[in-house]
Amino acid sequence: MGTRMRSGKFLILFGASLFVAGVLTVCLSPFLVAGSLHLWAARVGRQAGLQVELGRIEAPFLGPVVIHNLHITSDSAAPFRINAATPRLECDLNLAAILTASRGRVLRTLSADSITLDVRRNAPANTPSRPFAWQALENLLPDNFKLSVAALHVENGSTIVDLQDGTLSGSQMETGALTADTLTISSPWFRKSFSRLRGATSWQNSRLTVGAITVMRGLDLDSVSIDLAQIGESRIGFEMSLDAFGGKIRARISSDDRGDKRTWDAVGSASEISLAQMSDALELTDRASGSLHACKFTFRGEITDLRNATAAVWAEVAGLTWRDRTADTIMVGASLYNRTVQVQQLYLKQRNNQLTFSGEFALPLKAADLLQPDLHGDISASINDLGDFARLFGATPSEFAGKIAINGNINARERKLGGTLAVSGNGLLLFRAPVESLKANLSFKESRLEIEEFELKRKSDSFRGRASIDLTGERHYSGNFTTSLADVAEYAGVIPEPFASLELGGGLDLDWSGAGTASAHSGTFHAKGRGLHPRQFAVIPFDAEFEGDYAPENIFFRQFHLSNPRADFSAFVTVAKDYFQLQTLRFDLNGKPKLQGNVFVPWSLSRIFAREKWLTTWSNDPNFDVDVTIDSVDLAELAGAVTTRPTIAGVAAGKIELYGTPGLLEGRLALQFRDLVWENEPRLSGDLEARLALANLTVKANAFPRSSDPVKFEGTIPLQLEKRESAYAFKTEGPISATLNFPAVFLGKLPRYLSRGIFYDGILSGQLAVSDSLGPPRILGDLQLIGGKFGIGSLLSTRITFGGQTGTIEFAHLRQGPAQFLAHGEMDFRSLPEIALKLFPSMPLADSASLEPGDCVAGLEFLSISLRGRPFPLVREIDFAGNLFTPAWTISLSQDPSDD
Repeated sequence: MGTRMRSGKFLILFGASLFVAGVLTVCLSPFLVAGSLHLWAARVGRQAGLQVELGRIEAPFLGPVVIHNLHITSDSAAPFRINAATPRLECDLNLAAILTASRGRVLRTLSADSITLDVRRNAPANTPSRPFAWQALENLLPDNFKLSVAALHVENGSTIVDLQDGTLSGSQMETGALTADTLTISSPWFRKSFSRLRGATSWQNSRLTVGAITVMRGLDLDSVSIDLAQIGESRIGFEMSLDAFGGKIRARISSDDRGDKRTWDAVGSASEISLAQMSDALELTDRASGSLHACKFTFRGEITDLRNATAAVWAEVAGLTWRDRTADTIMVGASLYNRTVQVQQLYLKQRNNQLTFSGEFALPLKAADLLQPDLHGDISASINDLGDFARLFGATPSEFAGKIAINGNINARERKLGGTLAVSGNGLLLFRAPVESLKANLSFKESRLEIEEFELKRKSDSFRGRASIDLTGERHYSGNFTTSLADVAEYAGVIPEPFASLELGGGLDLDWSGAGTASAHSGTFHAKGRGLHPRQFAVIPFDAEFEGDYAPENIFFRQFHLSNPRADFSAFVTVAKDYFQLQTLRFDLNGKPKLQGNVFVPWSLSRIFAREKWLTTWSNDPNFDVDVTIDSVDLAELAGAVTTRPTIAGVAAGKIELYGTPGLLEGRLALQFRDLVWENEPRLSGDLEARLALANLTVKANAFPRSSDPVKFEGTIPLQLEKRESAYAFKTEGPISATLNFPAVFLGKLPRYLSRGIFYDGILSGQLAVSDSLGPPRILGDLQLIGGKFGIGSLLSTRITFGGQTGTIEFAHLRQGPAQFLAHGEMDFRSLPEIALKLFPSMPLADSASLEPGDCVAGLEFLSISLRGRPFPLVREIDFAGNLFTPAWTISLSQDPSDD
């Protein structure tokens, strides 16, 4: 009896305990699940280098768990920067699997809404990245899932993938779906967008298969499978099958972690891929045609350690056409094993051309050994249409033609080269230069390339040379060549700049020999030209002879001689880094000396050819020494001796001297010309004398225009060169004194190269005296223009008096056809960059144009108006403002106040 009572009490207490435990479990379940999820997220985040932020968690007893505002980011040491977020994630936990630690999945269902995912590659970090928590990822694989993606962005270098509005679902019991509203792929060589992608999914035994997707016209995804059954052990499998542009593509990839190394296995094949269909579907700018007939590829190893990987590739392309390039067949077969690349065959067949290469080379252990590889190769080529062959590699086919045969082999081991290469050709066109035959024999001897024979021939033209080039160290070389050309114009395509721009014609013989390295070289040359003539200029053909030596910073011409039957020029020329020198300069005309002297100027010709400002081309410590005399020269005789179309006549003589440093320059210039005629313009005579001393330039000049009184100028101007930062500049500070007298100049008798065609008739007279300084000067005197004709039927007369830094326009009378314009005015040139000129009309003038600030005025036209019923406001004042040395002036019109 007592035993039965004790048993009953125990059952009651046990039942009560179970009831209390159940109640506590129901009540505390939300807090226990939420706390466990926070702890689990922190632990997995530490293992994988992720920061997992969980928002509010809803965990009803025996109900799905809802996580609000889930946010996952990666740390800086991760190879990729990850930023993922979803406002709502719902999962149905398998409590039985959790409590009993069975092999069932922890998640029965998983769904997430509006996922945003941004993945970008980080710059390589110095610290090793943390291992990823693969086991945790395996535990998260659900029985059923549905994911809704709002935006996905993946960026790896210059390759970017964007997906908008996509869904992915899978179920153990039924077929799922994959959708994507827009998928965009952008890379340097490819950019394409795909819209409204639809496909079916299968999720069985941790294997996700997606298929039946029409990606675009001609490209259908039969199936792609991702095997995640062993992802907890960091093993992933991938298989893909595509119907692509009339052919098939198959691929199988697997990846496995072994310690800190990830090994990849890849096998792929392709057959009968139409390049034309691919070009049309991808909308390539440069359409291609032909087909990838067959291709196989295998790889096993680490992506970051190719030297210890194994790989093989074989491919055949038939009927290739791209842009204007064609090839009948291209075959490639190569393998990688034990750090050695074996090229079983590289075969190129192009109509009448074919090339074959086979060989092997060892991958270097260090990047520095790339230029010193261990290799062996055999090459042979039979090219019967060089133009078509050159077109395949992007060259202009019109620049190449003929037949070439190549045979040889090359090997390198332990930094020692060996092998030979023989090249021969006939009926060639090389860079538009015709060549009847080509012969070259090259050999490799240890670390040197020996060009034992190189010969080009065409009719009587030839080019022969030999050379020896060290392929290691400082790349020392030595060599010589000899060439003889009947007409250099036929070889314009191979003439280097700046000589090519001369379009030179005529014969040339050239001998050269030299030796050295890229940084220190020297040599000698001897060139003789016969009947040379620049085709752009009407120059009488001349002979030339240049002989000299060169070094890295100096070229010395022992002979620099140009001549024709009537003219002869010679000098000793030195072109150095910081100066240019002509010694014993001499020019003879019809056997009589006309120019003699010496020239030393501190100019760098390389900077001049680079089109730098000439004041920046001087050396750091320049020194001038110029002494040139020009005896009396008949310009018509000179022009007839050097050009086929003489356009100049008259007599000229002169002398120039210049010596010293920029701060202490001294010199003298004397120039006289009589009856100068250019292009049948009116004759002009004159003389100029100038002397530079003590930083002052004294000038005296007289000009004698036809039918006019002499124009005389005398003055002293401050002039000195000084160093400013990285260049020299003119210093013009100091007092100035000058006078200009022009009693009567008939503008219609002036040459156009002086008048610029502004006035074609009229008389200009005046007398000006300039003093003070150049900025601004003080001007006294007057200027008068009578009957100045310009434009079409326009006539201007005016008188201006100068009173220092201001001037008075006593009158200005402009006539355009029947219309006349009378005005007076004033000018202000106290600041030369901002000259102000005001005109006050003496008769009614209307503003008939509506101008805005910045409008360009090409000319002015004046019309007679009536004061009664005028449609436009009257102009009281016309203002001109601008710089004396620029054409951009502003014009403003002031309205008469009484006209408001």
